[in-house]
Amino acid sequence: MANKTKKRKEDVPLEMRPYRVRVTGMFVWTSLAIAILMGFSIGRSARIILLKGAQALLAPHDASTMFVRPDHSEMDRASMPRPVALEGKEVPTTLYTAKNFDTSIGSSAASVYLERNSNTETCESAECRQPSEDASASNPADDSDHLPAGQHLLVDIKNVDGTFLNSETRLADALVGVVNESRLTLLSYHCHKLIPLGVSCVGVLLESHISFHTWPEDGVITLDLFTCGSGELVPVLPVIERLFGIPQVQSAEFSGEVEPPHVVWTHKLRGVVNMDTNPLSSDLGAFVLEKSNMDLKSEVGRTRTKFQRIDVFDTIDATQRDYLSYRKSLEDDASYESKQSNFFLPNREIYLDGVLQSTRHGNEAYHEALVHPAMMTHPNPKKVGIIGGGEGATLREVLKHNTLEKVKMIEIDEEMVSFSREHLPDWNTCSDPEGSAIWCGDDDRAEMYYEDGLAWFNNRFSDDSRIDTEEFREEPFDVLIMDALDPQDDVPFADILYTNEHFFKTLYNALNDDGLIILQLGASPDVHSPPERISHNRKRAIVMQSFENLGFRSVHVYHEGHCQFRAPWSFAVAFKGANGKSLWQRTAAQMDIQIRNRMIPTKSGEPTLKYFDGAVMEGYKIPPKGFEAVFCKALPTPASCLSDVKNMSQSRSVYDPFADRHTYMSKDSKHTICDDSTAAIRSVPTSIVETIC
Repeated sequence: MANKTKKRKEDVPLEMRPYRVRVTGMFVWTSLAIAILMGFSIGRSARIILLKGAQALLAPHDASTMFVRPDHSEMDRASMPRPVALEGKEVPTTLYTAKNFDTSIGSSAASVYLERNSNTETCESAECRQPSEDASASNPADDSDHLPAGQHLLVDIKNVDGTFLNSETRLADALVGVVNESRLTLLSYHCHKLIPLGVSCVGVLLESHISFHTWPEDGVITLDLFTCGSGELVPVLPVIERLFGIPQVQSAEFSGEVEPPHVVWTHKLRGVVNMDTNPLSSDLGAFVLEKSNMDLKSEVGRTRTKFQRIDVFDTIDATQRDYLSYRKSLEDDASYESKQSNFFLPNREIYLDGVLQSTRHGNEAYHEALVHPAMMTHPNPKKVGIIGGGEGATLREVLKHNTLEKVKMIEIDEEMVSFSREHLPDWNTCSDPEGSAIWCGDDDRAEMYYEDGLAWFNNRFSDDSRIDTEEFREEPFDVLIMDALDPQDDVPFADILYTNEHFFKTLYNALNDDGLIILQLGASPDVHSPPERISHNRKRAIVMQSFENLGFRSVHVYHEGHCQFRAPWSFAVAFKGANGKSLWQRTAAQMDIQIRNRMIPTKSGEPTLKYFDGAVMEGYKIPPKGFEAVFCKALPTPASCLSDVKNMSQSRSVYDPFADRHTYMSKDSKHTICDDSTAAIRSVPTSIVETIC
């Protein structure tokens, strides 16, 4: 039956049969090649028609334009400076789009474009959108060039010549000059001269933009410069001041005193910034560059040594200092300001890798607090060692003691010492103390070693790796002073310096039996700070534990609030001998007598010490409340922080801020926490008072 119903192929109509086409492989490959060739030809032709050639429809605007209103004098287009690509600069192909609105408020408008020549390199890849390695004055390109980040510089200049501020051509010359000297690439700029006065210009940079507006009648110009990448803008400031800060000219209309141009500026990091590695995002940015309330912000010097970057700025904060008084102190007019010019000096600030290290206004307070509490509590310090101290101020303070016979300063960065000698003379001059040198490093008692401090002490005092040769043989020290990095610094060297108990053991070995060591511990904690072991102060806690493990007989912590570090600064002194505690607790009168007998007199008759005295030392005897708070937050809770503290003097550790605060250690003193008024003032828990009393 199936065979009967099955139709034969011949019985199916032709139009219903399946349609099949067979082609050769050669035909397929030939067709594909022709299609690719046609696509390439069409794309290439479109590119030539739209972008390339003299008649290209979308060609870059090589023809600059100038519009001048008929009721104003004709302006020579040729007088406007042309942007020219600097040698070696890669310039991308760009498309220009513009929309002009009503310009009746302006007397003229100009658009000037980059002048291309045969030497100009072109770039069509994404890489050309990044600044070159020498862009805007300083740093080599790094990974940050490829991030959506940049730097923003805002500059205000007053007391500028009004004729200059109303001259479109002169302003354009200055704009192009700033761009060229900053090693940037100006693609085009566009200016409008306003009626009756004023000029507004904007320059389109390969790196971003530059713009300004002027008020000729007020002598003011405001400028805005933004660039992408890592090239720094602060070095461009002198160029901007020189080209745009044209002094006013005395005329018949203006016969008053002519003030020089005054620049106020602020700098801000923008976009995605790597805060861990950029020094501009640290103290340098927060305290100087980004602040807009400073009447003076001047870069004194900068350098990059083999070990660190150094920045020095002079600043006058408008909320704390008077800029006009500073200006008056520079004049020779017998005024109080000119006679006491030292009172009105700007605050000079030193930054290492962006971290604040010292200031002019806190110079004496910090370095005297670092040096003299330790030196004065040693009965006869003859030999002193300084670890760090590249500015030279720690050495300056040590040399003021008449018992001193030899001081050895071990500083790894010789360039830092030379830079400080040039730019920080107030820090390292010993010209006033009798018998010393102009530069402290030239004093006969001073020896300078430009070496790694860890290696220096390890080679001479280590238990297991000491080098026993004449070259490395060294007598122990009476006092060691560490003026190095802050424990809070998150850099590898700080970890090595403060978490290496082996290094502190070499320092312990380097001390005489009655020797002591003093070091700065960074910003002091407050009562709300977490336990130091679990905070950014972890390295400080390790140092204190190392002192106890190594066998120092007593350790005392104090802080100083006048160092100009935006927070009280803490220090620790550790005594190897048993009499350190009693020496530390001497009265203010005893300390003042010690200072008078110990200090070398000055040629000028001024006091040798500017800040430290017996009254200041009184505040150092009892540890700050913040240290007590964080000490008692440790787990497990220290025994001295519990209510059962009657016998805490027998069980206390080397460092016990609670006992130090609440039990005065002088034998003659009868003031303890059993005194009701003292207990009330110090808010000692009632249970503790009852237990002790």
